[in-house]
Amino acid sequence: MSAVADPMASPEWEAARSDWYAMAAAEIARVSRELDKALPGTLSRDGVYAPVHDIAGLAGVFGYTLIGKIARGMMEVFRHGQNPLDEKTLRLARAYMMALSALHAKDMRGEGGAAGEAILAKLASIKN
Repeated sequence: MSAVADPMASPEWEAARSDWYAMAAAEIARVSRELDKALPGTLSRDGVYAPVHDIAGLAGVFGYTLIGKIARGMMEVFRHGQNPLDEKTLRLARAYMMALSALHAKDMRGEGGAAGEAILAKLASIKN
């Protein structure tokens, strides 16, 4: 690794972040397609839980705190929803995935401030 006072400012760290960002983009697109085409009772949560778990696990490491929080919220939707995904779980998962997709496309790093809190509150409000 480069001898840099802040390891997160090193070229190697940036390469790792860039690799994660590309992987997350591919998984967000794939899961979005699966959720969009799914009918209630046809999609197992197993195929969509794992990539969301991976995104949640590394988002914060690379500075995408809000994206990580949304992915963890989506994991809870899957944990508490039906398997295969029923209509309610699909609706919730699609809402979470739309938020993830939009924030990822904007390369949204950090907590997101008041807007981030509003997004989290909105997602929490649709769970009922």
